[in-house]
Amino acid sequence: MADRVYKSKITPYVFASWILAAFGGLMFGYDIGISGGVSGMDDFLIQFFPKVYERKLHAQENNYCKYDDQMLQLFTSSLYLAALVSSFFASKACNVIGRKPTILMASTFFMAGAGLSAAAQVKWMLIMGRILFGIGVGFGNEAVPLFLTEIAPIHLRGAVNILFQLAVTIGIFIANLVNYGTSMMHPYGWRVSLGGAAVPAVVLFLGSLIITESPPSLVERKREEDGKAALKKIRGVDDVDAEFEEILIACEIASKIKHPFKNLMKKQSVPPLVIAICIQVFQQFTGINAIMFYAPVLFQTLGFKTDASLLSSVITGLVNVGSTFVAIFLVDKVGRRKLLLQACVQMLISQIVIGTILRLKLSETGSLDKTLAAVVVFFVCTFVMSFAWSWGPLGWLIPSETFPLETRTAGFAFAVSSNMLFTFVIAQLFLSMMCQMQAYIFFFFSAWIVIMGLFVIVLLPETKGIPINSMVDRVWKQHPYFKSKITAYMVACWILAACGGLMFGYDIGISVTSMDDFLIKFFPDVYERKMHAKESNYCKYDNQLLQLFTSSLYLAALVSSFGASKACSLLGRKPTISMASAFFIVGALVSALGETRWVLIIGRILFGIGVGFGNESVPLFLSEIAPVEHRGAVNILFQLCITIGILIANLVNYAVQSVHPNGWRISLGLAGVPAIILLIGSMIITETPSSLVERRKEGEGIEALKKIRGVDDVVAEFEQIKMACETARQVKHPFRKLMKRSSMPPLIIAVLMQVFQQFTGINAIMFYAPVLFQTVGFKNDGSLLSAVITGLVNVFSTLVSIFSVDRVGRRKLLLQACVQMFVCQVAIGVILHFQLKDTGSLSKGFAAVVVVLVCLYVMSFAWSWGPLGWLIPSETFPLETRTAGFAFAVSSNMFFTFLIAQLFLSMLCNMHAFIFFFFATWIFIMGVFVVFLLPETKGVPIDVMNERVWKKHPVWKKFMSREVVRHYEMT
Repeated sequence: MADRVYKSKITPYVFASWILAAFGGLMFGYDIGISGGVSGMDDFLIQFFPKVYERKLHAQENNYCKYDDQMLQLFTSSLYLAALVSSFFASKACNVIGRKPTILMASTFFMAGAGLSAAAQVKWMLIMGRILFGIGVGFGNEAVPLFLTEIAPIHLRGAVNILFQLAVTIGIFIANLVNYGTSMMHPYGWRVSLGGAAVPAVVLFLGSLIITESPPSLVERKREEDGKAALKKIRGVDDVDAEFEEILIACEIASKIKHPFKNLMKKQSVPPLVIAICIQVFQQFTGINAIMFYAPVLFQTLGFKTDASLLSSVITGLVNVGSTFVAIFLVDKVGRRKLLLQACVQMLISQIVIGTILRLKLSETGSLDKTLAAVVVFFVCTFVMSFAWSWGPLGWLIPSETFPLETRTAGFAFAVSSNMLFTFVIAQLFLSMMCQMQAYIFFFFSAWIVIMGLFVIVLLPETKGIPINSMVDRVWKQHPYFKSKITAYMVACWILAACGGLMFGYDIGISVTSMDDFLIKFFPDVYERKMHAKESNYCKYDNQLLQLFTSSLYLAALVSSFGASKACSLLGRKPTISMASAFFIVGALVSALGETRWVLIIGRILFGIGVGFGNESVPLFLSEIAPVEHRGAVNILFQLCITIGILIANLVNYAVQSVHPNGWRISLGLAGVPAIILLIGSMIITETPSSLVERRKEGEGIEALKKIRGVDDVVAEFEQIKMACETARQVKHPFRKLMKRSSMPPLIIAVLMQVFQQFTGINAIMFYAPVLFQTVGFKNDGSLLSAVITGLVNVFSTLVSIFSVDRVGRRKLLLQACVQMFVCQVAIGVILHFQLKDTGSLSKGFAAVVVVLVCLYVMSFAWSWGPLGWLIPSETFPLETRTAGFAFAVSSNMFFTFLIAQLFLSMLCNMHAFIFFFFATWIFIMGVFVVFLLPETKGVPIDVMNERVWKKHPVWKKFMSREVVRHYEMT
């Protein structure tokens, strides 16, 4: 079937159908472009947002903050929230009544929204109009790309689908022209702009009466004769039997699926669903909508006058349209992946250049000189250009062509809703982010572009030239990652359990110790030293109780990890995870409501018990349910969630530090959110097969194994688990067993990994990142922002580890990181020793260098010692000592984290810059440890480590007793 040739001709009717349907994109694009222009018009601001208008006119108002207003952002973003919800109803409409009627409904809603928006007298009328626009967009963006993909000839499918994105860009361009014209029509030019949205909606409405329904939709609804007639009409030939037979087969499969949304959760639907959602998230996090929504606002921020900023937006709109034609002509020739990767490089360069110019040359007030402003416009155009021939059109094309027919409308609804959700997030937050992050917002988007490139290289398949109904056999079953039996339920278990790391990471990052309100209330002596200009830079935060506030958590976690080990063995991994979240929720409440130091400490102890239980059970759970070929990546999800938790905590701190006097309470209280997610998740996930069989629940164990593997043939793996459990039952006292010679290799490695992980100095930086950056001369806001930047680096670098750990192995990652961390620590120490005095601050240049070095250091830690510190101990113990051994690992981690947390500020006070040389020495020792003592565990099944790792290691094989060797030789 794959080699069949489907005949087709492009007739005037077919071409007209493509163009008329694509007006759904024109409708969407007009709205994207019109909202940004209207929000910059004085008449509009005077009537609805007078405070923004006042800030705009104020000569000394911060360039980055003059448009920061939540209601103004809601005017733009409410559309996308409505579209998010309506896309699911549109999916149902596409299935029940067809693509064509759904397109008609989209245009009707859009016309109603245009009328209400143009007639608006008060804010709520504006918002209601935007919601009606949003429902129209939800229906149109669901139906039109599917319609175009289903009626397009296979060899032109990419080009035909991209007509939708071309229409989007034309709509944006027309909107910019309209805004440029109506900006001089006082006082109602904005009404003309908003009312003009009805024009493309009317064209789409009329077009929906002319176009034919797509053949798959007709056949799916049991109208086979109409379907064949429609296929002949859109192909322009009568010989359509081969293609029609394929449609019949696909529809026959689809007819057996009664609940397509439920079917999306099955294993065969995971690959296109993951790709569809990721593509939409990445499309928004390129930063394109931040530019296209607010292009006039952005150019005014750069110093352009109102008319000039609108004209600059018109120029970028022209670039957008012209570049989309490039995608139309190239997508079916060079393929999807090459366009996406080329664009990542071009967008990354553009964003970095824009951010650098604004950071160095645009002050908070005033404007850029004409030459630099022109350079910024040029790089905005190169950014828009690359987006317009890649992530823009392909963001709609790829999800519309990769789902099988039985889940096509449901899957594409998830794609549309994901797009709308993240468009809403960007639209709602962009102006506030620009106000808070200033030029760094462009570096924020740059980091996302790097992640997008990695995503394309590792996960995205090429779909050029593949028949739409053959994707499963010719794409997903051949993909190196997606061909494995990974189900949606399995992925859900991984993610929900990994939220234990989110809980732990949030606590690491929630450094309220640098907030003035917190210090005034609980540590006034520290606040006095902080404010004292002559106080030593290295000693202003040196206070034992302040350090105890942070470190008490780790002492509690140390003790509780042994109780957690017992709970894991007796009750299972799943109940232990539930207990971890419950302790953490209570800790969040006590901490947020604390009025005295000792209540704060009690809250931290409750946090610590939660961390002890979570860090004991979650890594074990992940290692035991992961397929052997993906065990490293799955386990590192725990560390990824830690880094995301740290980043979220830094963002929360950055947001609430201006909420006086109780911003610190919000920071601490929000720790309950990831704990609640983990608690709910612990009710959904399955228990691990190893834990069930170990507790003599073999029937439940084999069912759990089938469930998490997505196949029924699990006999071989189950037998291996049973043998491991039989060995484990013979050990009555696992902690006593750990003290025997044969248990020493994994125990020594586990403990040393935790010691070394802490003595890299990472927690000293992550705990006290805001404090550290204040020490080197950043202001309070600047230090928190720098901590946010390092948090972003932490997250993205952990993703590198996920993709590489099961390919390159554990040892190579650790050794490379040792070199990079050593160089960074030495360089930071040298700069601080020679350039930072006891009082005063670093120059801006050296302070920036320190931030870069800290980021490089965090980067290398995040793809090595951070995640592998949890992975290696969780996979190397035999089942009989696994929970006990991992308890020693967790307790060692908590003990040395406690030491560092308790001593770091005092060490910083006494050692000054030499503290970085102290950590550099430890990193050198770590490298020697890896070279001589650490075995490679990549690809080794978790229950045969003794036989295949410890027994063969040149050092550790001497510890293995003859009994152990003989046992593993027999098994």
